[in-house]
Amino acid sequence: MTPSDGDNPYESPRSAIAEAADTAVALVPATKLRRFVHWLVDRIVVVGIILLAMVAAGVVGGEEVLDWAERLTWWQDQLIGFAVTIVYYTLMEGTTGTTIGKLLTGTRVVDEAGRRISFLQASLRSLSRVVPFEAFSVLFADDEDPRGWHDRWPKTRVVRSRRPVALPA
Repeated sequence: MTPSDGDNPYESPRSAIAEAADTAVALVPATKLRRFVHWLVDRIVVVGIILLAMVAAGVVGGEEVLDWAERLTWWQDQLIGFAVTIVYYTLMEGTTGTTIGKLLTGTRVVDEAGRRISFLQASLRSLSRVVPFEAFSVLFADDEDPRGWHDRWPKTRVVRSRRPVALPA
């Protein structure tokens, strides 16, 4: 077998998606339930990141760091939480279009045309999340296309990333 006959086992696989890039795909908006589940998972991840950072800081800095953490006021706790949230969502959505919660729920973030979002859009989404009462904007959104402020302002959508699979009868 020679590499020229097309059966080279070491050749990179060809992607059906790349070959069919010109065909339009219908965007199926994520439901409010999916969005709530991926929000909940991502909140747990953010809290876990903060907890791991505090443990690491305690190991490296010792008692002084732990004493400092205990003296933090409510608003300082909020600022740390906002900062970690903004960094987490911006990095995850800006580089992959997903977060850990979105991966688990089979959703992703796209722009209004269905393309990958820009890093600027990911940043705007992240900053929008810290607006007071923003979480309720999805709750009170249209059921057919639930978009919160963090979707509308940067002109993005959260859509299903994989099609439903029919179970055998």
